[in-house]
Amino acid sequence: MVLDGLVKFWLLGMLATLGAWEFRAARRTPTEGRGLRWPTNLTIWSLNALLVTVPIAPVALAVAGAGRGWGLLNQADASLPLAVAIAIAVVALDGLGYLQHRVLHASPILWRVHRVHHADVDLDATTGLRFHPIEALVSHATLVVGIIILGLPPLGVAVYLGLAAGNTILTHANIRFPSAIESRAGWLVVTPALHAVHHSALPAESERNFATIFSVWDRLGSTYGAQPTGRHENLRAGLEEFREPRYLTLPWTLAAAPPSVLTG
Repeated sequence: MVLDGLVKFWLLGMLATLGAWEFRAARRTPTEGRGLRWPTNLTIWSLNALLVTVPIAPVALAVAGAGRGWGLLNQADASLPLAVAIAIAVVALDGLGYLQHRVLHASPILWRVHRVHHADVDLDATTGLRFHPIEALVSHATLVVGIIILGLPPLGVAVYLGLAAGNTILTHANIRFPSAIESRAGWLVVTPALHAVHHSALPAESERNFATIFSVWDRLGSTYGAQPTGRHENLRAGLEEFREPRYLTLPWTLAAAPPSVLTG
């Protein structure tokens, strides 16, 4: 539980740092005021933090699994160096997250809740917090299953949670990296420019760059897209059918769709 709490403090620190960076040097000009978007995004993250942590904490589950011999690594009783065990946990859970993200887009039912994340018309650090509670539960359940089946070490799970949370905030941030860093880093890890392509309003682009930490998953899955159609500064984010400001509010976010869509 302590490690889970540290992950959340780490995330808040990332959010504050990147929020300040965005205020000073935003890459794209916002189309909606932060006064409408930020309260919704921050509130829904707070709800999700309570919803998925109170029932079962991933790190606590990994501790229990290690004590009871759950999962492949624990059953194998392999005396792996700690660094290797952590690396296995991070890579395995990130790969699992990539597959889950593909399913969120492919499944009509799951897309109904995942599109809440994509409906944010301005991409910034708080977009990395904007996930419907049902999606948060699905992600949590996927993580739990992965931890149990693989028998991942508690510290490895904590490191993954910290990296995934931090990079989720980072890659949604409305910031610019120097081109030299962006091009080199993008071969290994997901960057803000790469993930911005995924949030493009163009369907062909939003089906690219699903990975959370390592961009290699997109290369292996043939979903890698280095650049948007136009300039990054002109990238149009969001979903065309949800452009009205009311779709950015908390009631619609929790409802997952406007009444006309729910009944249509």
